[in-house]
Amino acid sequence: HALSSFPWLIRSAQRLHHYLHKYYTITNKALGILNTHLDEQISSVSAKESEGIEESCVRVSQVMSEISHIAERRDRHVHKSIEPALYDKIAFSGVSLKEKAAVVKELNESTLGLLGTICGPLVAVLLAKSEVGNVAPPVEQLKGLPLCSLTLGDLVQSSDKLTKLLSTSGSQRISLDEAIQLLEETLSVLKPPCDAYDDIVSEVQAYVTLVTENI
Repeated sequence: HALSSFPWLIRSAQRLHHYLHKYYTITNKALGILNTHLDEQISSVSAKESEGIEESCVRVSQVMSEISHIAERRDRHVHKSIEPALYDKIAFSGVSLKEKAAVVKELNESTLGLLGTICGPLVAVLLAKSEVGNVAPPVEQLKGLPLCSLTLGDLVQSSDKLTKLLSTSGSQRISLDEAIQLLEETLSVLKPPCDAYDDIVSEVQAYVTLVTENI
């Protein structure tokens, strides 16, 4: 029975490893959008295999918090600078892309580019409205889980090594099935917000691409 569980152990560990890295990939995509359209100059970030799971989540959360802060600050500026009716056309999802593109173009001309690039206001408003902070890794929830002392690199070890690491990461030894359960539990905390984060950034990117094509 133990042997048949090994592939599950490896698969669960690899999926967790994938999602920890995915948080950084999405964050770099968001930073690329900020740097391009809001004239920011924030360096990209990368996951470190030697870093603990909790530490890695805290670090990416801090960058996400910075993204939120910038978007909210720019959003307030856009809100103050333009007519409420125009702002609503940028902010609300019910407005057609063609209309959004027209508003964004008109804004850029009327403000002489003072709000950044053509898509700057759109990026600021959409990111601020999406509340990126709400989809950061739930560090408080992760803190209580026994796996958080493991590093990202530990998650891609051989099944023997991984079992040994998992069975000694808590205060008492655990079985293979319990180890799988721990991995799945950690994954269930991390995966939903990470997927939601991916949706947010992909949507902003899609809007920017479509609006740019419509201008």
